[in-house]
Amino acid sequence: MKGKDTNPEIIVRSYLFSRGLCFRKNDRKYPGSPDVVLPKYNTVVFVHGCF
Repeated sequence: MKGKDTNPEIIVRSYLFSRGLCFRKNDRKYPGSPDVVLPKYNTVVFVHGCF
């Protein structure tokens, strides 16, 4: 799907996973459908990988 799983997103997710963080990707229950959601830290991450 367009706009999901872009190369910069994959790099960020692999970095977070290597640090042992649990996350959800492209969660639609949050406004704007953020690329990465870290529920434990109440944090969302938007990766602008369209360039």
